[in-house]
Amino acid sequence: MKIGIVGPGAIGLLFAFYLKKNKQDVTLFTRTVEQAEKLVQEGIKCIRKGEMETVFINAMPLENIVDEQMDYLFVAVKQYHLVNILPFIKEQRRIIFLQNGMSHLHILQEIKCENIAVGIVEHGAKKENKYTVNHTGVGVTKFGVVNGELSQFDSLLDCFSPKYFSVQVEEDWKQTMYYKLVINVCINPLTALFGIQNGVLLSNPYFYRVMEQIFQEVVFLVGEERKEDLWLLVCRVCETTASNTSSMLADIRAGQETEIDAIIGYVMEEARKQQKQVPVLQFVYNSIKGLEV
Repeated sequence: MKIGIVGPGAIGLLFAFYLKKNKQDVTLFTRTVEQAEKLVQEGIKCIRKGEMETVFINAMPLENIVDEQMDYLFVAVKQYHLVNILPFIKEQRRIIFLQNGMSHLHILQEIKCENIAVGIVEHGAKKENKYTVNHTGVGVTKFGVVNGELSQFDSLLDCFSPKYFSVQVEEDWKQTMYYKLVINVCINPLTALFGIQNGVLLSNPYFYRVMEQIFQEVVFLVGEERKEDLWLLVCRVCETTASNTSSMLADIRAGQETEIDAIIGYVMEEARKQQKQVPVLQFVYNSIKGLEV
């Protein structure tokens, strides 16, 4: 299977590693020639439970993709890079988007590709350097078809390894995205704002109360009937990822733009449409945007 992956971030490296390990023909598309050459030379190194393994893949700069036809293409760049990526991938037949948040969904409607899917990634991954990813938490990729038929993706689903890199098809993929969005809204921005690991949101009673306030403002997305179960899920994710550094905190520490618009920005827009007041979310949003400056 000829599989392309756009974006050598933590998730892009993780997907490239496991798909190549599962004997697929993988090409990773990068922003620069230098990045591509380094990946070809070093391979992708994945650390899991303290052990490192290396696979060797193809890599080339993004502009080369216009001359390549992939069986499947994963787009693993952050949401705010999508607009710049779209002109290069418009001729691909089957595309899977792996972004956090939900603000990118309207962009997908502008793509003329007949077969579009989303992957909701529940793995923990940390990029250690340009070619090394730390698989900090084994999870699952929940898969939903936005345009086209699931049958168009059947052969791709067989490329996932059930042991460490499994896939699960979701018919109600939008509801699944809402669940993940609520979890991200409750955890990522607060860890970035307070400079803490995920677990401190549970162990510090003051941070815990702020997380509760955030949850009360965002839960309208999924409905009151799911409120109790979803709060338990938020707390469980905090507990199971207690020692993790969220991607948003990592971005702040690296002086990079965050995905706050794709996460809280989307919720605030939905709240505006439904005439709901979300003052705590507005405060957190403004605070993260201030840290980006």
